[in-house]
Amino acid sequence: GGGGSAPSRPPAAPRRGPSGAELLEPVGLDAKLKVASSPADADLDRLASQLEKWGGSGGAAPPQQQQQQQPAKPNEPQRLCMRSDGRKKIHTTFPDGSEMVEEFDERTDVLLLRKVRKSATLGSKEPEWVFEVGQAPEAAFDPHADLLRASSSNPIFMRKDTPEHFQWRIRNLPYPADVYSVTVDHEKQEIVVRTSNKKYFKRIQVPDLARLGLAMQDNALTWKH
Repeated sequence: GGGGSAPSRPPAAPRRGPSGAELLEPVGLDAKLKVASSPADADLDRLASQLEKWGGSGGAAPPQQQQQQQPAKPNEPQRLCMRSDGRKKIHTTFPDGSEMVEEFDERTDVLLLRKVRKSATLGSKEPEWVFEVGQAPEAAFDPHADLLRASSSNPIFMRKDTPEHFQWRIRNLPYPADVYSVTVDHEKQEIVVRTSNKKYFKRIQVPDLARLGLAMQDNALTWKH
């Protein structure tokens, strides 16, 4: 025959004090309080590792600004990457000790800055950074120590690439377009900008092409005023 289920026991009435308020007793609290289950061990390990990294850096840098260093390999460049101020920054140290710093727009991946410097030799002064892309920050003028100050009307030269082209900009050149000549010096593999009134002359190198062993082509050079 079919078995019947025993009727459920009604819950015990809560105990109340003389004022009629419910008493909180140790008995039965586990039924009233729900304890959240603990995370998996793997999650705890990851959390502990992350906290340890933050603690080692003083806790100042959030995850998106922390530095990430790729595993070093013999005879290969070592790269240190970080994100800050909307830019992705990559510091590369080559086996010969030379360095390169690149900064990309985090949203568009456009190269905003590239600077390089050679390795320092024993007993010599540390080499200065050479800016290939972007502009070096201007040093603040100290009226007590500096004798001369560059004029704000001087020509300003800077490189500002696009995803498709190498691009240079020269500002504060007030001459008409027919004064300028922009050509390729194939022997030195440089772009030459000159004016017929002999007020401006500039040679432009393209180290990106030199690293790849590519030659400049006349039909790839354009300019506009």
